[in-house]
Amino acid sequence: MSGPLLTINNLCVAYGASAQAQIVKDVSFTLEGGKTIAIIGESGAGKTTLALAIAGLLGRTAAFDGQVIFDGVNLLELSEEAMCGIRGSGIGMIFQDPRGSLDPSMRVVDQVAEPLRLHQGLKLKEARGQARRLLADVNISDEVIAVAPHAYQLSGGLCQRVMIAAALACNPRLLIADEPTSSLDLTLQAQIIELLRERQKASGLGVIFITHDLALVSKIADRIIVMHEGAIVEQGSVDAVIDNPADPYTAGLVSVWTSGGREGEGIASA
Repeated sequence: MSGPLLTINNLCVAYGASAQAQIVKDVSFTLEGGKTIAIIGESGAGKTTLALAIAGLLGRTAAFDGQVIFDGVNLLELSEEAMCGIRGSGIGMIFQDPRGSLDPSMRVVDQVAEPLRLHQGLKLKEARGQARRLLADVNISDEVIAVAPHAYQLSGGLCQRVMIAAALACNPRLLIADEPTSSLDLTLQAQIIELLRERQKASGLGVIFITHDLALVSKIADRIIVMHEGAIVEQGSVDAVIDNPADPYTAGLVSVWTSGGREGEGIASA
Protein backbone atom coordinates (compact mmCIF):
# COMPACT_ATOMS: atom_id res chain seq x y z
CA MET A 1 0.00 0.00 0.00
CA SER A 2 1.08 3.62 -0.51
CA GLY A 3 2.27 5.85 2.31
CA PRO A 4 4.61 5.17 5.22
CA LEU A 5 4.81 1.71 6.73
CA LEU A 6 4.62 3.18 10.25
CA THR A 7 3.39 6.56 11.43
CA ILE A 8 3.63 7.64 15.06
CA ASN A 9 1.50 10.67 15.86
CA ASN A 10 1.96 12.51 19.18
CA LEU A 11 2.40 9.28 21.13
CA CYS A 12 2.41 9.59 24.92
CA VAL A 13 2.83 6.68 27.32
CA ALA A 14 2.22 7.05 31.05
CA TYR A 15 2.16 4.74 34.07
CA GLY A 16 0.38 4.88 37.39
CA ALA A 17 -3.20 5.27 38.54
CA SER A 18 -3.25 8.95 37.68
CA ALA A 19 -1.35 8.40 34.41
CA GLN A 20 0.89 11.35 35.27
CA ALA A 21 4.26 9.60 35.06
CA GLN A 22 4.93 10.06 31.37
CA ILE A 23 7.70 7.86 30.02
CA VAL A 24 7.16 8.72 26.36
CA LYS A 25 6.20 12.31 25.61
CA ASP A 26 4.56 13.49 22.40
CA VAL A 27 6.65 11.36 20.03
CA SER A 28 6.03 11.62 16.28
CA PHE A 29 7.88 10.10 13.32
CA THR A 30 7.34 8.03 10.18
CA LEU A 31 9.15 4.99 8.78
CA GLU A 32 9.09 3.94 5.15
CA GLY A 33 9.32 0.33 4.06
CA GLY A 34 12.88 -0.75 3.32
CA LYS A 35 14.34 1.96 5.55
CA THR A 36 16.04 1.95 8.96
CA ILE A 37 15.49 4.44 11.75
CA ALA A 38 17.98 4.32 14.61
CA ILE A 39 16.82 5.49 18.03
CA ILE A 40 19.60 6.61 20.35
CA GLY A 41 19.77 8.11 23.82
CA GLU A 42 21.06 7.26 27.26
CA SER A 43 19.48 4.59 29.48
CA GLY A 44 16.09 5.74 30.74
CA ALA A 45 15.43 7.95 27.72
CA GLY A 46 12.25 6.01 26.89
CA LYS A 47 13.58 4.05 23.90
CA THR A 48 12.50 0.59 25.05
CA THR A 49 9.13 1.85 26.33
CA LEU A 50 8.52 3.38 22.90
CA ALA A 51 9.39 0.07 21.22
CA LEU A 52 7.11 -1.93 23.51
CA ALA A 53 4.28 0.56 22.97
CA ILE A 54 4.52 0.16 19.20
CA ALA A 55 4.41 -3.64 19.58
CA GLY A 56 1.51 -3.48 22.04
CA LEU A 57 3.45 -5.14 24.84
CA LEU A 58 3.02 -2.72 27.75
CA GLY A 59 -0.20 -4.21 29.07
CA ARG A 60 -2.95 -2.59 31.11
CA THR A 61 -0.63 -0.72 33.45
CA ALA A 62 0.12 1.84 30.75
CA ALA A 63 -2.07 4.68 29.48
CA PHE A 64 -1.73 5.90 25.88
CA ASP A 65 -2.51 8.99 23.87
CA GLY A 66 -1.81 9.57 20.20
CA GLN A 67 -1.62 7.10 17.32
CA VAL A 68 0.52 4.15 16.21
CA ILE A 69 -0.51 3.58 12.61
CA PHE A 70 0.90 0.43 11.00
CA ASP A 71 -0.16 -0.39 7.46
CA GLY A 72 -2.96 2.16 7.79
CA VAL A 73 -4.35 0.74 11.05
CA ASN A 74 -4.11 2.43 14.45
CA LEU A 75 -2.69 -0.33 16.64
CA LEU A 76 -3.78 1.43 19.83
CA GLU A 77 -7.40 0.76 18.88
CA LEU A 78 -6.98 -2.99 18.40
CA SER A 79 -7.86 -5.73 20.87
CA GLU A 80 -5.13 -7.91 22.34
CA GLU A 81 -6.36 -10.77 20.17
CA ALA A 82 -5.93 -8.67 17.03
CA MET A 83 -2.48 -7.53 18.17
CA CYS A 84 -1.43 -11.14 18.70
CA GLY A 85 -2.22 -11.72 15.04
CA ILE A 86 0.05 -8.85 14.03
CA ARG A 87 2.97 -9.53 16.37
CA GLY A 88 5.28 -12.08 14.82
CA SER A 89 3.72 -11.83 11.38
CA GLY A 90 3.46 -8.12 10.59
CA ILE A 91 5.74 -6.90 13.38
CA GLY A 92 8.78 -8.78 14.68
CA MET A 93 10.68 -7.80 17.80
CA ILE A 94 14.14 -8.53 19.14
CA PHE A 95 14.15 -7.87 22.88
CA GLN A 96 16.94 -6.31 24.90
CA ASP A 97 17.13 -9.33 27.24
CA PRO A 98 17.15 -12.38 24.95
CA ARG A 99 17.73 -14.95 27.69
CA GLY A 100 14.84 -13.64 29.75
CA SER A 101 12.61 -13.50 26.67
CA LEU A 102 13.07 -17.17 25.73
CA ASP A 103 11.18 -20.02 27.39
CA PRO A 104 13.78 -22.14 29.22
CA SER A 105 11.55 -25.23 29.10
CA MET A 106 11.02 -25.13 25.31
CA ARG A 107 13.52 -26.41 22.78
CA VAL A 108 15.25 -23.70 20.79
CA VAL A 109 14.07 -25.13 17.48
CA ASP A 110 10.47 -25.11 18.69
CA GLN A 111 10.73 -21.48 19.86
CA VAL A 112 11.67 -20.44 16.33
CA ALA A 113 9.11 -22.84 14.83
CA GLU A 114 6.24 -21.58 17.01
CA PRO A 115 5.51 -18.36 15.05
CA LEU A 116 5.61 -20.36 11.82
CA ARG A 117 2.94 -22.70 13.17
CA LEU A 118 0.89 -19.90 14.70
CA HIS A 119 0.95 -17.40 11.83
CA GLN A 120 1.61 -19.52 8.75
CA GLY A 121 -0.15 -22.73 9.75
CA LEU A 122 2.84 -24.98 9.11
CA LYS A 123 2.83 -28.53 10.44
CA LEU A 124 5.34 -29.30 13.19
CA LYS A 125 7.85 -31.12 10.99
CA GLU A 126 7.81 -28.45 8.29
CA ALA A 127 8.05 -25.64 10.86
CA ARG A 128 11.02 -27.29 12.56
CA GLY A 129 12.79 -27.70 9.24
CA GLN A 130 12.28 -24.03 8.44
CA ALA A 131 13.38 -23.10 11.98
CA ARG A 132 16.66 -24.96 11.52
CA ARG A 133 17.31 -23.06 8.30
CA LEU A 134 16.59 -19.77 10.05
CA LEU A 135 18.94 -20.70 12.89
CA ALA A 136 21.62 -21.57 10.34
CA ASP A 137 21.22 -18.06 8.89
CA VAL A 138 22.32 -16.65 12.27
CA ASN A 139 25.17 -19.17 12.62
CA ILE A 140 23.54 -21.69 14.96
CA SER A 141 24.24 -25.12 13.54
CA ASP A 142 22.44 -28.43 14.07
CA GLU A 143 25.49 -29.53 16.06
CA VAL A 144 25.06 -26.67 18.53
CA ILE A 145 21.34 -27.42 18.86
CA ALA A 146 22.07 -31.10 19.51
CA VAL A 147 24.49 -30.27 22.35
CA ALA A 148 22.42 -27.43 23.83
CA PRO A 149 18.79 -27.85 22.79
CA HIS A 150 17.35 -25.43 25.39
CA ALA A 151 17.88 -21.69 25.82
CA TYR A 152 19.20 -21.99 29.38
CA GLN A 153 22.10 -24.02 27.98
CA LEU A 154 23.14 -21.28 25.57
CA SER A 155 25.31 -18.20 26.04
CA GLY A 156 23.77 -14.74 25.92
CA GLY A 157 25.08 -14.23 22.40
CA LEU A 158 23.52 -17.47 21.18
CA CYS A 159 20.21 -16.56 22.83
CA GLN A 160 20.32 -13.24 20.98
CA ARG A 161 20.75 -15.08 17.69
CA VAL A 162 17.79 -17.34 18.50
CA MET A 163 15.67 -14.24 19.12
CA ILE A 164 16.74 -12.76 15.79
CA ALA A 165 15.83 -15.97 13.96
CA ALA A 166 12.42 -16.09 15.67
CA ALA A 167 11.72 -12.40 14.96
CA LEU A 168 12.43 -12.85 11.24
CA ALA A 169 10.71 -16.24 10.92
CA CYS A 170 7.45 -15.00 9.39
CA ASN A 171 8.98 -12.28 7.21
CA PRO A 172 7.51 -9.33 9.12
CA ARG A 173 7.11 -5.95 7.42
CA LEU A 174 8.42 -4.12 10.51
CA LEU A 175 11.26 -5.24 12.77
CA ILE A 176 11.82 -3.54 16.13
CA ALA A 177 15.34 -4.38 17.27
CA ASP A 178 16.31 -3.35 20.82
CA GLU A 179 20.12 -3.54 21.06
CA PRO A 180 20.09 -6.60 18.74
CA THR A 181 23.86 -6.92 18.30
CA SER A 182 25.11 -5.81 21.72
CA SER A 183 26.08 -9.32 22.90
CA LEU A 184 27.60 -10.47 19.60
CA ASP A 185 31.23 -10.36 18.50
CA LEU A 186 32.28 -8.16 15.60
CA THR A 187 32.06 -10.86 12.94
CA LEU A 188 28.58 -11.94 13.98
CA GLN A 189 27.42 -8.35 14.27
CA ALA A 190 28.44 -7.79 10.66
CA GLN A 191 26.65 -10.98 9.59
CA ILE A 192 23.42 -10.00 11.33
CA ILE A 193 23.51 -6.52 9.83
CA GLU A 194 24.04 -8.03 6.39
CA LEU A 195 21.11 -10.41 6.97
CA LEU A 196 18.86 -7.45 7.81
CA ARG A 197 20.05 -5.58 4.74
CA GLU A 198 19.23 -8.58 2.55
CA ARG A 199 15.73 -8.80 4.06
CA GLN A 200 15.21 -5.09 3.46
CA LYS A 201 16.28 -5.37 -0.16
CA ALA A 202 14.17 -8.46 -0.80
CA SER A 203 10.97 -7.58 1.04
CA GLY A 204 11.00 -3.89 1.97
CA LEU A 205 11.46 -4.63 5.67
CA GLY A 206 11.30 -1.50 7.81
CA VAL A 207 13.60 -1.49 10.85
CA ILE A 208 13.57 0.45 14.10
CA PHE A 209 17.06 -0.09 15.51
CA ILE A 210 17.64 0.90 19.14
CA THR A 211 21.31 1.19 20.03
CA HIS A 212 23.99 3.12 21.89
CA ASP A 213 26.54 2.55 19.12
CA LEU A 214 26.82 5.68 16.98
CA ALA A 215 29.37 3.98 14.73
CA LEU A 216 26.82 1.32 13.91
CA VAL A 217 24.14 3.96 13.38
CA SER A 218 26.37 5.82 10.95
CA LYS A 219 26.64 2.72 8.78
CA ILE A 220 23.18 1.14 8.84
CA ALA A 221 20.56 3.83 9.46
CA ASP A 222 18.81 6.17 7.04
CA ARG A 223 17.55 8.44 9.81
CA ILE A 224 18.30 9.02 13.49
CA ILE A 225 15.93 9.82 16.34
CA VAL A 226 17.55 11.16 19.51
CA MET A 227 15.51 10.68 22.70
CA HIS A 228 16.07 12.34 26.07
CA GLU A 229 13.79 12.06 29.10
CA GLY A 230 11.03 10.48 27.04
CA ALA A 231 10.92 13.05 24.25
CA ILE A 232 12.49 13.36 20.82
CA VAL A 233 15.00 16.20 20.95
CA GLU A 234 16.25 15.78 17.41
CA GLN A 235 15.65 13.69 14.31
CA GLY A 236 16.95 13.78 10.78
CA SER A 237 19.26 12.13 8.30
CA VAL A 238 22.31 10.33 9.65
CA ASP A 239 24.80 12.78 8.16
CA ALA A 240 22.89 15.85 9.28
CA VAL A 241 22.47 14.74 12.89
CA ILE A 242 25.97 13.35 13.41
CA ASP A 243 27.90 15.98 11.44
CA ASN A 244 25.86 19.01 12.53
CA PRO A 245 23.75 18.25 15.63
CA ALA A 246 21.22 20.97 16.36
CA ASP A 247 20.39 20.05 19.98
CA PRO A 248 22.96 20.34 22.81
CA TYR A 249 22.07 16.86 24.08
CA THR A 250 22.77 15.34 20.67
CA ALA A 251 25.98 17.32 20.42
CA GLY A 252 27.06 15.84 23.75
CA LEU A 253 26.44 12.28 22.58
CA VAL A 254 28.38 12.88 19.38
CA SER A 255 31.19 14.58 21.29
CA VAL A 256 31.61 11.61 23.63
CA TRP A 257 31.81 9.29 20.63
CA THR A 258 34.26 11.41 18.63
CA SER A 259 36.46 12.20 21.64
CA GLY A 260 36.90 8.46 22.14
CA GLY A 261 38.25 8.12 18.63
CA ARG A 262 34.82 7.05 17.36
CA GLU A 263 34.99 3.88 19.40
CA GLY A 264 33.08 1.05 17.81
CA GLU A 265 33.92 2.02 14.21
CA GLY A 266 35.20 -1.51 13.65
CA ILE A 267 31.82 -2.91 14.60
CA ALA A 268 30.08 -1.02 11.88
CA SER A 269 32.64 -1.80 9.19
CA ALA A 270 33.51 -5.37 10.14
